[in-house]
Parts: sequence; structure tokens; C-alpha cells
Amino acid sequence: MKLLKALNFLAPILLLTACSTVPQSTNLLGLPEARPVQETARMDLLVDNDANGLMWSQLGQFQVFVDHYKSNGHGPIVLSYPNGGASDGVAMNALAEVRAFLDTQGVTARYTEEGPYDARGMGNAPVIVSYLHYAAEMPPQCTNRRWDDLTSERDNEAYAGFGCFMAQNRAAMIGDPYHLAGPTDLDAPDGARRQTVLDTYRRGEPTGTQRRDDESGAVSSSVD
Repeated sequence: MKLLKALNFLAPILLLTACSTVPQSTNLLGLPEARPVQETARMDLLVDNDANGLMWSQLGQFQVFVDHYKSNGHGPIVLSYPNGGASDGVAMNALAEVRAFLDTQGVTARYTEEGPYDARGMGNAPVIVSYLHYAAEMPPQCTNRRWDDLTSERDNEAYAGFGCFMAQNRAAMIGDPYHLAGPTDLDAPDGARRQTVLDTYRRGEPTGTQRRDDESGAVSSSVD
């Protein structure tokens, strides 16, 4: 997946695993279409006993992780802290540092969830940060296939891979593959702006934005 390719060079502690698939969006023409697959992005933040908190050499990696969450994450960002391990106290200090860092990135407590995990027998258990996001997956008929002999299509029917190029192109261009599941919800209309336009209309005035003189597209009369 694209995220895995982009982040694999950072550290082996950054994991990406597939979880489930969102139902494919309706295609009225019956053509192949990329579909969104739900995945979990995960990063294990190591703790430092000497610093009594996070090992902050991971900050650059974590910044990339959080930036991707802000642009493509869905749902809360989950903070899992160790319970029953040898360094629980250090891990709780690290957890507080993670909260503070997320807050500086605009990911406040309302966007996070926390919970413990069993760390018995672990000497230096990490703080685990994870969230859900989506990746674009091509339909089976478009993966690892060979082109048909287009000179032998005598039945005037579409060849087996018809539409695969468009599906692959769309999957590569879309910003958030979650949008492949269906239309994005619209925000509520601006009631104040609507009332302003209605009042202007009732006064018999133009409701469109008025252009300034320097915004005119007319050619200057001084041009020969």
C-alpha cells in the first residue's frame, strides 16, 4: 500500500495491516472499480528509562505518522499503554508526553481514546499509537492479468480488462480512498450567508459578488 511504501524506510516499528473491506460503491455501467480497504496504521513508541519518558529520537517518525492521521485518518487515534510491565511508571510519563505532543498538533483529547494492554513479562514495553485509515484496492479482474488479443474480438464485446485503466488511474489520484465508498457528506449550509442573499434580493439589488475595477477582464483601449 502507498502508506507502507512511504513509511517503511523510517523504522521497522511502524506497522500497517489490513482489517476489513468497505462495500464496493455502486457502478451503474458494471465496470471495474477500485474499492476502499480499511487498514490499521500502528507505531510503537519506545520509552527511555534514563529519560523517564519517551525516546524522542522517534519524533520525526511520529510527526509523519500524526500528519498522515490528520489527512487520512478516520475515527480516534488510539493510545495503548502497558500494564503489569517492568517500566509502567516510565510508560505513563511517556504517555503524558504523547498527549502533549498530539495537543500541539491539534489532535486534542476529543480525538483520542486510551486503554491498557497486558505487558506482563515485558521489560521495556512501548506506548502503542494506532488509527484506522483506508487504502485503494483494485478489483481481482484487474490484478496480475494479461491483455487480451484485441485483434481477435469478433463478438464485438468488451475485453476482460475493459475499464481497469480508468479504475487504476482513479485509485492513484484520489486523496482519501475512503471517498471511493460513496459521496462525501456536505457541511451544513451557512444560514447567515443565505439570509444576506435573501435580503439583498428583496431590495432588488444584485446578489452576486461585485467586481472591483482592477478585476475587470476587458482589454485596455490603449492597446494598438
